[in-house]
Amino acid sequence: MDKKRASIRYMKTEVKFYMGFKNVGKIKAVGFDVGHTLIQYNNPLNWQGLYRPGLKHAAAAAGITLSEDMILAAIDVLLKYNTRVNPREWETTSDCIFNEIIEKWGQKTDVYPFKSGFFSFFRADAQPYPETTATLEKLKQYGIKTGNLTDVAYGMDNAFSLEDIAVLSDFIDIAITSVDVGYRKPNSAGYLKLLDSLGVYSDEMIFVGDEEKDIIGAKKAGIVSVLINRSKEKKDFGQDDTLESLSGIFSVLDL
Repeated sequence: MDKKRASIRYMKTEVKFYMGFKNVGKIKAVGFDVGHTLIQYNNPLNWQGLYRPGLKHAAAAAGITLSEDMILAAIDVLLKYNTRVNPREWETTSDCIFNEIIEKWGQKTDVYPFKSGFFSFFRADAQPYPETTATLEKLKQYGIKTGNLTDVAYGMDNAFSLEDIAVLSDFIDIAITSVDVGYRKPNSAGYLKLLDSLGVYSDEMIFVGDEEKDIIGAKKAGIVSVLINRSKEKKDFGQDDTLESLSGIFSVLDL
């Protein structure tokens, strides 16, 4: 079947990809979401219920004494940027969010120890799923390129967010966050940047994620979409395939 090459201008980079039906036999790369796909977090996806202890932990790290009014003011700001409460596709930065909190407090405090303490509270228990490392290693043995595209919480800096996948760095060719791109899923910009970074066309990559936005974004970019569903709950987001474990990717690739 003839393929139509399309070009999309992403910022200053031209990303070229093929539109058309995918031929899995030609797959050269697999893209992955991070949280609840490669990495397991025991904290809920919505951090709202943990704002108070998280803020106290952050304040202690920054040497700040919190009043109840300060906590409530900070919670208001965090809720504004909580994408589980207020979905958005544009991305912001952690400095923007945490400086806004500090401004509301009427203080002049170094933002770095404060935001660092906040993020460390929520990332303390991050660890790869049991099959993650072996799956990535096997993909590399087959010559399949691998990359990550993840939406970060509250504009989390790469210095923090990429620590979660540091143990997997030997098996991941490129890691991209929503802060790098300026957009969040399901916006296609991140997927197009991932394609460009890996040097493949859309019909040469599979994307694996655990949420509806992962699937929608992949399909917008013309990429084969694969849902990782470790629960027994039926989920139909229009994905091309569904896995119960990452190790099932080799069946999709026919390897």
